Formats: sequence, C-alpha cells, structure tokens
Amino acid sequence: MIFSLKNLLSLPYKEGTILNEKYKVLRFIGQGSYGQVYLALDQNSSRLVVIKRNRKRKGKDCEGMLRVEAETLSMLDHPSIPKKIDLFQEGKSLCLVMEHIEGQNFEDLILNDGLIYSEKESLFILQEVLSTVAYLHEHECIHRDLRLPNIIKNEQGIHVIDFGLAVFGEMESHSLSHGDTSEKTLFREHSFKSDYYALGHFLLFLLYSSFQPDSKQERTWEEELNITEATRKLIRRMLRSEKAYDHISEITNDVAAILKHLQLKEQA
Repeated sequence: MIFSLKNLLSLPYKEGTILNEKYKVLRFIGQGSYGQVYLALDQNSSRLVVIKRNRKRKGKDCEGMLRVEAETLSMLDHPSIPKKIDLFQEGKSLCLVMEHIEGQNFEDLILNDGLIYSEKESLFILQEVLSTVAYLHEHECIHRDLRLPNIIKNEQGIHVIDFGLAVFGEMESHSLSHGDTSEKTLFREHSFKSDYYALGHFLLFLLYSSFQPDSKQERTWEEELNITEATRKLIRRMLRSEKAYDHISEITNDVAAILKHLQLKEQA
C-alpha cells in the first residue's frame, strides 16, 4: 500500500517531535472535524500547552478555520477561556498554541468517572458556565459548540474550550426561516440562542447523571426526570419548546431564582 502525500500529512505527530524549535509533543489527544490536538511542553518556559494542527480534508478550508479560531481567542480575555499563545507554520501545516487548562471535561466526569449531580448541583454548574457565556455574548461571540467535552472542571472552577466553531455577531438563519428546526440547525445557527439551546442539553446531561430507569417504556425527559416545575420550564425555554429566551440575563436570573427556592426548601 502506497501512502499519498495527503495521507502522510494527516498522520499525527509522534511523541517527542519538536515543533517551531521549542514545543515538544508529549501526546496526541485526539482530533476534531478540522484539527488534530496535542499536549506539548514549551521548553523555553517549561509550561504545558495545547497545540491544534489543521487537518487536510477535501473541500474543507481547515487552515482558514484554524486561523479564525486563533483570531477569536486573541479577541477574548477571560480566566475561564484558554489564551492564544502562538500561531506558526510547521512545514505544510498550521499550528495554533493555546494555554493548557488542567482538569476533566463533563463527558469524562459523567460517563467514565460515574459522577452524579443533583438538580441543585446541576444548576450551580450551569450558573458558572452562564457567567463565562455571558462574557462571550457581551463581546458578540457565539460559541456554537457548548457540549460536554468542551466544558472542563478543575480546582479553579469551570472553563469553556474549543472555539473552532465560534463566530462573532448574529446572522439570520436561512434554514430556520424555512422551518428547519433540526437539532443540528439549532446547535449551529449564528445566534445567541444556539448557545442557550446547547446549554439546555448540557443541563439535561447533568440531570440524567442521577437518573435510574424503572421502566423499559420510552418516555420523554419531562416524564423521566424528577425535578421541579421551574427547572422544567427553564429547560423548555432553553430548548425552544416553549417561549425562547431573548437574552442570557433572563436565564441567569431564572437559575438564581430556582436555586434560591431550592435552598429555602432545604432550610424549611
């Protein structure tokens, strides 16, 4: 079997590879739709970094997307968002170097570690994520990929990573205007509401961590989850099955009100 140049360029860097004369590849983390991700050591500063290298895919401007992600991170400055460190060309590949955020994402915490979150705990987590997303929206940035793997927890708090699909500014959705309300469309539209929708799903995943099925019959999340009516309404509005939220402050206020009610109920 003969490897083409394209296939060769798509192979992950080997452990120990030195990039840009100072970044030592420690391990291959994985790859997304347009980039390969590595944990590396900056040998000049002795700090760990994350390097994303563009993939070679037919019909996809992966290098252009990586440049956009680099520009996006350059425009943001928040302790819960990784900072852009460097951008360089390595042979025919473009590499983006970012701050490494230690911790575990919620996909690993729930599916691998088996962590369970109560309604109150889930809402506290959502409240912290909302604080970071509110910062993004204040700067007209829409993340568009707020899934379990892209939200990390560590001793310092909760962090949002992977800005590969982020955009600045809202844009009318052609698909939505023609009645396409599929999950993919709602997740990816150029609207702040796409982030609300994603966080509605994020909250559901947290709540389902404590769910124990007692029937084989297929039921809706509203039938399966034992949560307050206020939280149900919150999720319905985030998922747009009820009057959608217009601003993130409305969600933040509702979450704070539900948490206050739950705390008062505990004290009663």
